[in-house]
Amino acid sequence: MRRAAALALAVLAAGWAISLWVPPASDDRVNDLYVYRSFAAPILDGKLPYRDVFFEYPPLAAPAIALPGVVGTGEQTFRYAFAAWMLPAAAALVLLCGFLAARTGGDPRRAMLVAAVTPLLTGAMVRTHFDLVPVVLVLGALALLVDGRPRTGMAVLGLAVMTKGFPIVAVPPALAWVVVREGRAEALRAGAVLGATVAAIALAAVAVSPGGAWDALRFQTDRPVQIESTAASALYALDGLGLGHAVHVASNRSDGLEHPAAGAAGALLLGLLCALVAVLTMLARRAEPRALVLSCLIAVAGFAVLGKVLSPQFLVWLVPLGALAFAWRMDTLGLAVVLAVALTQLEFPAHYFDLRDREPLVVALVCLRNGVLLGVLGLAVRALQAGGEEHLSDARGQPALAALD
Repeated sequence: MRRAAALALAVLAAGWAISLWVPPASDDRVNDLYVYRSFAAPILDGKLPYRDVFFEYPPLAAPAIALPGVVGTGEQTFRYAFAAWMLPAAAALVLLCGFLAARTGGDPRRAMLVAAVTPLLTGAMVRTHFDLVPVVLVLGALALLVDGRPRTGMAVLGLAVMTKGFPIVAVPPALAWVVVREGRAEALRAGAVLGATVAAIALAAVAVSPGGAWDALRFQTDRPVQIESTAASALYALDGLGLGHAVHVASNRSDGLEHPAAGAAGALLLGLLCALVAVLTMLARRAEPRALVLSCLIAVAGFAVLGKVLSPQFLVWLVPLGALAFAWRMDTLGLAVVLAVALTQLEFPAHYFDLRDREPLVVALVCLRNGVLLGVLGLAVRALQAGGEEHLSDARGQPALAALD
């Protein structure tokens, strides 16, 4: 196992170097590093987020973004410092995927090797955004939960939520699993720990600046439908059919679309996300660890696919799902994740501005990617349901693979 981990980490380091210096993987012409630098510099000079500096993320994103600025906030210095800062997070992702695979009946070697090639699949966006940090916290929380430490696990999940809000969708299936595994009383205690963790950090932000904290929340909720999102694909289709005109808008540090049906499309997808989380919460109510891990990772993927914003770096959130799918021999699901990530790299960043200019082939490419992502959700839910059927079959004393005879 140690040799497999060492090999995976060596592959990761090589891929990281390629993402820094070898085109096209090193293409980082579109990134968030300028935004991060403009935040890190005043913070390191003693100013406070929300009060003195506008900050659009939850409170724990602040250290994740600002810490590399200790080395320097010049363009190239910060570029390398941020890449160096994200590399340990990527290594943690690799090792946690191996741990979760081993604890859920999968092959840890396959999980670690697939996770290790992340820089080659995603390109530079994995090192120019801080999304690895909340992803690692989610995996750490799942590792603690399957290790029988529900309160600590839910506390870490709370830290993930307060780093970048998307892990909130993993909370309902995780608590449902704890109810079955540890009992209702322990689940209530674990939920209370999570609530206290989130509340304490949120209240600290509000104490610093109530107005600034509210502005950060409003910044996210007021964002228009982003041009790479599933909702945008629907709006492009309506535009093509002559049902309203999709108009480009530059707002909230992103490129979005305005359309008469934009609100309805966003609301429909939000409803689908809520329905997905409800289904996953029901399916997570099985005692085996794989049900917990798979349901939570599907919920995270659902947030990316069904939200009104789908930035390219959100594909990093799906890497553990793909790696563990291969570890569990769910190769079709794993290949679908790889295809979605590969299609994203084809579009971003080389053709991002072509997408903004509505070049038909690039729009079609992004729509295809979003279709693949919807397929990922369908395959993953089906795999989770199939796991439940196999579990029930085993409980009745019948071979789980009898259907293959």
